[in-house]
Amino acid sequence: MFGPLAQVSFVLPLLFSDVFACSRVTYNSGSSDGNRIVIGRSMDWLTPTNSSIFAFPAGLQRNGSAGNNSASWTSKYGSVITTAYDISTCDGMNTQGLVANLLYLADGDYGPRNTSQQAMSLAIWPQYFLDQYATVAEAANDLFDASGEPKFQVRTMPLIPGVPTLMHLSLSDATGDNLILEWLNGSLVTHHGTQYSVMTNEPDYDQQLAINEYWSTIANFSLPGTDRPADRFARLAHYVDVAPGATEEVTALATTAGMIRAVSVPMEPINIDTPNITPTLWRTYADTKELVYYYESATDGKMFWVELSKLNLTTGGQTRDLPLLGINWTDRVGDMTGQFQKATPFTYLEANS
Repeated sequence: MFGPLAQVSFVLPLLFSDVFACSRVTYNSGSSDGNRIVIGRSMDWLTPTNSSIFAFPAGLQRNGSAGNNSASWTSKYGSVITTAYDISTCDGMNTQGLVANLLYLADGDYGPRNTSQQAMSLAIWPQYFLDQYATVAEAANDLFDASGEPKFQVRTMPLIPGVPTLMHLSLSDATGDNLILEWLNGSLVTHHGTQYSVMTNEPDYDQQLAINEYWSTIANFSLPGTDRPADRFARLAHYVDVAPGATEEVTALATTAGMIRAVSVPMEPINIDTPNITPTLWRTYADTKELVYYYESATDGKMFWVELSKLNLTTGGQTRDLPLLGINWTDRVGDMTGQFQKATPFTYLEANS
């Protein structure tokens, strides 16, 4: 199922730290463009993620795929998402403009399983929010019970044998609100607000903010230039702080793409001495005003978009997918909204630990 992964299996035990070394930014185009919010992210990884684009309608019955006492729900909203290996949602936007981005976090720790609590697999964690919430505020207000405990646990299993799957999640919406969710030492830690517009990888988000405090005071004169997560965070935070406003959709998209491309990692041999630096494979951009989801390949010429408003994502609609593997890149350029084919929802990776 994983194809090229077998070719690098001999180094996988060495690549435990930050192998999904990604970057993400929330850009506000300003009042001249109606405060359009565009979210951009990169996916950096040591071998192809074998991704597909799926369109899920509302009304799907979901299971948390976490063994005993898994959470279950019915999706309220449709969504368009990018998979990893067709066993996980790692990125996407729903019909209300809520965007979810899953990025690697080497410091992630989900704690021991408590079967008295409901749980869900990390693979479906982003999809849960896309299915259930229209805004970041809605999601943030529904995370904890009356006693302050998380309403569910997140469980993990390796997406790839030998590589721990440890992630943190960002949610953003059409108002520019952001929510960062991290499981640290078995506890759910969150950061909620429009100010949390940048996310990369290790260390945890509080430490990232502390490191960025130093760079923010001298950013006009000096910025760190390596591909390491803390350096990418500092550069991206500066870029979004000084980014000009936009007057139209294409300018807002170009500004967001410029920032994410500037922190992307070029194709280069994987160095086992720096496992937290791997090449950028693809990037996505989500226009929450127009409800257009863009996918850009960093390895070939694919650059296309999907207009959510032109898909039937209401209850009773058909699940559809847009394959990316084995497709000539010239067939994945431009508007792909009409190119989706009927499909069945994929099976999420079971996490029963």
